[in-house]
Formats: sequence, C-alpha cells, structure tokens
Amino acid sequence: MLGNVLFVGLNTTDKNVIRKLIKECHVGGITLYGRLYRNYDEMLEIINYIKKLSAEENYNILIGIDQEGYRVNRLPREFLNIKSPYSMRKDKNNFKESASIVGTILNKSGINVNFAPVLDIKRFKDKHAIGDRAFGDNITDIIENTDIYIKEIKKHNVIPVVKHFPGHGATSINTHRFLPVIFNTKRLFEEDIKPFKHAIDNDIDMIMVGHFLIKKYALFTPASISKNIVKLLRDDFNYKNLIITDDLTMGILRIFNKPMMIKKAINNGVNIIMIKYNDNFFKNYKTLVKYYNQNKIKHENLNKSLEMLNKLKQKYDITNSLVTNSLDINKINDRITKLNGNN
Repeated sequence: MLGNVLFVGLNTTDKNVIRKLIKECHVGGITLYGRLYRNYDEMLEIINYIKKLSAEENYNILIGIDQEGYRVNRLPREFLNIKSPYSMRKDKNNFKESASIVGTILNKSGINVNFAPVLDIKRFKDKHAIGDRAFGDNITDIIENTDIYIKEIKKHNVIPVVKHFPGHGATSINTHRFLPVIFNTKRLFEEDIKPFKHAIDNDIDMIMVGHFLIKKYALFTPASISKNIVKLLRDDFNYKNLIITDDLTMGILRIFNKPMMIKKAINNGVNIIMIKYNDNFFKNYKTLVKYYNQNKIKHENLNKSLEMLNKLKQKYDITNSLVTNSLDINKINDRITKLNGNN
C-alpha cells in the first residue's frame, strides 16, 4: 500500500477528508494538531474515528503528535503546559518525569508516536527555531538528557522520533520559512551529529531528517530526501531503522512539486514521508499511484519500508483499540505543576 509510507498532518476535522485519507489512500500515519480540538473529549473522538476507519481497512495506523512541551504543545487546554526542555537541563530527574507525564497522556489517549525529543544543539537565542526546545547547549548534556527522555517514554509504549538530523543547531535559519545551507560540515560532524550517533547506537526507532542543504552531502537537494544523507545514515552510521522526512509542506518547499519530491525520497531510500494535508493532497496522491504503476517508484524500496513499519508496529504492539477518557487530568496537572516548579 503506497499510502502506508505517508504520515499526514491533519489540519481539518472534516470526517469526509479523514475517511478518504484512510479508506482510499490507506495513509500509514496521521499527525494531530492542537487546533483540531477544543478539549480532551474532542481529541479522543477524532482519535477513535481514525482508529475505527483503520480497523475497517484491516491495518493498524500510527497516530502521532509533536508534544515537546512549552513552545511546541499540541495537547488540549485542560492540560497544563510543561516548561521548556532547555530550562530543565541541569536536573536529570526533570526529563524522566517530563517523559513519564507525556508518555502517560499519549498512551492513555491512543497516540503512539511522539515527534520528540529535539537532539539539536542550542547555539542561538531561546526564540530561535530550536532555542529553548533543545535539551542543552553542549553535546554531553543533550546526550544525557535525551537518553533519559527516550528510555522513559518508551516505557509507555510511545515511539520517540529524534530530530532534526543532522542538526538544526548548525544554522540560524528557520526551516519552517527557508531552506538553509550548512557550510560548516566540520563542526556538523564534530559536534551536531554526535547526539544522533548516540541515539543510533542505542537503537532509536525513527530519525527525522531536516530540510537543509549541506555542503558535500546535499547541496542541491534537501537533506530530508537526499540519497547521500540516507547513505550516510545507513553505511557510515550503520542505522537500521526508519528514516522520516520533516514536513514537505514547510517554508520554501511549499512551491516544490510534491509527487516528484515524494518519488525521489522513496527512490533514495527514505522510509516515511511527512506531509501536511491540503487541498492538493488527493490530486497529488493520484499522481503518486500513477508513478507507482509506471514503475517510476522503486517497488523494492517501498516494500522494504512497509516491512520495517510492520516490525515497528509489532514491537510497540500498535493496535486500533478504541480509547476512553480514563485519565485523571487533575493528577496529571499536579505532577506538571510540581515539575514546572523544579529548578
């Protein structure tokens, strides 16, 4: 199923759209945004609708969220917001508790993928694209802090996705708006890439590649869909697990031909394509199917990605079981209040 390698950002509550994404395209994952729901019950309603449709199509769907906390918070308003990762960097216990809280919420809510933690090094101001989303401003702190976070959130059967390989801290340019060029590959490999290498050595399940142009590796192609970056991960770092792009509708990439980008990504060995839903989605999907039927998309690459995805779902026991409102939100908020008060 071609659609299984697409992780679609859902920015509409239109049930006809959701139904079509699952029933006709068989998308492999759906990412939730906070603007989709006004409260926790509404969030669960959307999640259960997704799961119900996926069950009818006889495949288990991934449901993801960007729940970093603080600036990147996608949970309903009933939940207090957790302070920034950077503000917690000096107390390792904070990261274990933060991951435990997030893992509990997501697991009880039927969300099985969290696009976190950020492994980028903080080199710029707090409001920079990475800034206080980072787990530290040096390699040691980032490795230690994210290691704690990853191990804890896995205990709650939530798949962590580390980002943004090979390191957003290497550029001051915001990839949500532009396509930055990273020229200093020496520093990139001596510093920025090391937290990712540590995560790989500790069997991280999924790595998100950022939208950068990188001298010597991907100067004319975004790193997120680059054959050279895939080769770097597979051959140089011996990474065996899933590679996912950052959202292909971000910034300057909005003007690029989406079916061509997705075709190139798959053919270059990328496993999962993240793309936000828009009015052109179904038209673009038909073009992808056309490419597939014309053998312009490498079937062996697609089949390998589907095999890897199925293994991941089995590892984390991903099912379409419906969820109920079984969380004690007051208790969760008490834990968040205590966490936020720790220095």
